[in-house]
Amino acid sequence: MTDLQLGSLIAGGAIVAAVYAFNWWQEHRYRKQAQRAFAQNQPDVLLETQKNMVRPAASGQRLEPMIEPVAQPVVAERREPQLDVPQVDLDDDVADFDDIDAAEPQIAPVAKQVELQDVEVLATSQLDPSLDFIADVHAGESIPAAEVPQFPAAKRVMVLGLTDAGQWEVVNSRSTGRYTALRAGVQLADRQGSLTQEQLNAFCMLVQQFADEHEAVVTFPQRSGKLSAAKELDEFCASVDVLIGMNVMAKGKPFPMEKVRLFADQTGLARGGDGLYHYRSESGKALFSLVNQDQTPFGNTSEGLTFLFDVPRVAGGLPVFDHLSEIAQQLANLLAGDLVDDSGRPLAPGSIANIRRQLTNIYAQMDDRGIAPGSMAALRLFA
Repeated sequence: MTDLQLGSLIAGGAIVAAVYAFNWWQEHRYRKQAQRAFAQNQPDVLLETQKNMVRPAASGQRLEPMIEPVAQPVVAERREPQLDVPQVDLDDDVADFDDIDAAEPQIAPVAKQVELQDVEVLATSQLDPSLDFIADVHAGESIPAAEVPQFPAAKRVMVLGLTDAGQWEVVNSRSTGRYTALRAGVQLADRQGSLTQEQLNAFCMLVQQFADEHEAVVTFPQRSGKLSAAKELDEFCASVDVLIGMNVMAKGKPFPMEKVRLFADQTGLARGGDGLYHYRSESGKALFSLVNQDQTPFGNTSEGLTFLFDVPRVAGGLPVFDHLSEIAQQLANLLAGDLVDDSGRPLAPGSIANIRRQLTNIYAQMDDRGIAPGSMAALRLFA
């Protein structure tokens, strides 16, 4: 082998190694940018819902402590980015690295598209034909966000707009886009009951008036069918709308709250801005709470304490219920108090096991209905 051939082989190998190293760096940078796009926090529209109210049909009804199964996250299949690898002719003595720079993939537009898709998925999930009465408005000319009202109604209303770029987004007071189409939905039921015919008619009149003012065409679902669905949905929700209460009652002297505070610190119960103690998940969602049994603010002492668990609004399942039961028993032992239900009956292991069985049945009903406890749908319906 001549020196020229040996030199050509070495040069070709160096070029191949450089190309592979360059593409590895490009792929690494792509992944970093994609991760940043996926990690961006989206606004939690559920935090803007009205304060909870007790459903009239379930008012005053409590079961013993309970909790719900953890909803398994849906993991979307991810594909590794396919990068174009420049072809290198090993017979050439010189490679033009300027050509490699020209082959750099356009990462920023891809990351931006991912972000827009995430925003659209979040927006479109705010309306559900099984939970909402949805009116579709089609405009002849795009309508500015400032001219889109929120359509005040007795139930939750959500408005989505289709931008000129073809993306759906939530329309609120901070929106600045223009929309060629709108979806306005009013919720069928919540803890105040089902949507009534009068409430639905008032909502439809507002939407129709808006459409007429903007020379737009509006289509509505069949009203009688939606009203029937609203009543049926409300009946189902009332059947599983359970608030569990476990009470620790003083036998003689009131409980010293300083002792309760120390217990709370040791068991992961943190006092919130509302003055109550809450046990939260890793994501910060309240799983159950500790309140004064007579619903008064905490003072220096207490005649009785109550652990509250709002079954349909909490994700966590039976393991959370087991943990709640354990903490309640520990507090009762620490304070030498009685662990009882709302009727004053002792909560023995058999009683707690019976509550656990009832919880299993409630969770099964909600799963069959496709409304997982603690899910977006549950938080909307039980608000």
